Amino acid sequence: MTDRSGGVPLIRPLIAAALVASAAALAEGPQTLTIDEAVNEALRVNDQLKAVRYRAEGAEDTARSARGRLLPVLNASDTWQHWDGPFVISLGPPGTPSSGLVARNINTNVFTVAAQQPILGLLHRERDLKAASASADASRADELDAQSQIAEQVRTTYLRHFGSRAGVAIAEASIEQLQKQVQDAQARYNAGTITKADLLRFQTAVANAQQLRIQQATLAQTARQALLTLLARNPEDPTVEFVEPVDLEKQAAVRPPESVDELINRALKNRPEVARAQKEAEAARANGQARMWALLPEVDVQAAYSNVRGQVFQPENASFIGVVSSWPFFTWGTRWYAAQSAQRQADASASLLENTRKQVAFDVSSKAVQLDAQFVAVQVAETAIASAEEAYRVTTAQVSAGTATTTDLLDAQSALTTARANLARAQYDRAIARVALDRATTAR
Repeated sequence: MTDRSGGVPLIRPLIAAALVASAAALAEGPQTLTIDEAVNEALRVNDQLKAVRYRAEGAEDTARSARGRLLPVLNASDTWQHWDGPFVISLGPPGTPSSGLVARNINTNVFTVAAQQPILGLLHRERDLKAASASADASRADELDAQSQIAEQVRTTYLRHFGSRAGVAIAEASIEQLQKQVQDAQARYNAGTITKADLLRFQTAVANAQQLRIQQATLAQTARQALLTLLARNPEDPTVEFVEPVDLEKQAAVRPPESVDELINRALKNRPEVARAQKEAEAARANGQARMWALLPEVDVQAAYSNVRGQVFQPENASFIGVVSSWPFFTWGTRWYAAQSAQRQADASASLLENTRKQVAFDVSSKAVQLDAQFVAVQVAETAIASAEEAYRVTTAQVSAGTATTTDLLDAQSALTTARANLARAQYDRAIARVALDRATTAR
C-alpha cells in the first residue's frame, strides 16, 4: 500500500506506530483482565453488536415517525409572483377612454398556513404505530441476543485458554518426572542393570510428553489470540494477562438447583429469541390489521389561513375549516390482496413463534443433558486419577524391589498423566457446559 501522491509506502508508518504502541504498553507493565472484564470489554467494542444496536436505534426512530403520523400536519407556503403586467378591467364602453379597475397588480403574494388532522385514518395509523413499536422491541431483543452470544463466546474461549494452559502444566510436570527417571535409567544402564531398550523407552516417553506440551501450548496460544480478537485487540498483544476464572469454575462445580422443566420455563421467559419472535408476531398482526383498516375512506379535518396581496377580488385575510375525504374504492384488488398478504404474514409469524419456543425448549434440555454428562465425566476422571496415582506408587515400589519392569513403570506413568489431563479437561468442559446452559436459560 502506497501514497499515490509520492509513492511513499504507508505500511511502514503503520508498523512503526504499532511497534511504538507495543513498546509503550510493555513499559507500563502487563494489564490483567478477569473473565467479567473481558466480557464487558467485548460488549463495548464488538462491531457486530454495534451494528445490531444501530439497527435497533433506527427501528425506534421508525416507531417515532409512525407516532408523528397520528398528529396534525402543519404546512406553510408563501408564493410571490411577478407578472408581465397588471390585469386591468375596463369599466367604460368600448372605445372610450377609461382608467379601469386594476384586478391584479403586477406583483402578487399569497401566504397560506394550513393544518390537516386525520380522523378515520387514525384507525390504520394507530395499527402502523403498534407494528413499528413491536418491530423496535424485536430489534432490541436482537441486541440482547447478540450480547448473550458474544458473552458466551468470550467465556468459552477464556475457559478453553485456561484448559489448554492446565494441559501445558500437566505435560511439564510429566516431563520433569520422566527426566528424573531418565537420569536414573541412565545410571542403571551404565551400571549394566537395564538394557539399552529400557533406556530408550524412558527417552521416548519424555519425547511424547514434550509433544503433548507443544500441542497444549499451541491450543492455549490459539485460544488467547481468539480471545484478544474478540476484544478488538492485537492478537499478538503481549501486555494482557488473563486471570484464571476461579469463581466460574467453582460455580460450575455445583449442579443447578432447578429441574429441566423449571429451566425451560425460565428460558421461555428470558431468552431474547423468544421475545424477538413474540414481538415480530405482534408487529405482523398489527400490520395486517392496519392494512384492513386502510381499505376504509380517508376522512380528515382541514383548516387554513391565507393572506393575499395584489389581487382585488381576493380578500386580503381569509380562513376556513372543513372536511376532506377520499376513497379509492376500486383498485383492481391491489389493496385487498395486500391486506390478505399481511394477514398471511401474521399467521407465519405466529407459527415461527411456536417453533422458536420448541427450539428453545430443546436447546435447554440438550444443554442440561450435556452438563449432567460433564459432571459424570469429572466423577469418572477423579476416580481414575486416584487409581492411577495408587498404581504408579505401587509400580514404583515394585520396580525398586525388582518385581516390575521399566515398561510397567512407564505404563503407570502414562496412565497417571492421561488421568490428570482427563480430569483437567473434564473440569473445564464442565465449566463450558455450565456457561452454555446459563446462556440457554437467561440472556446473560
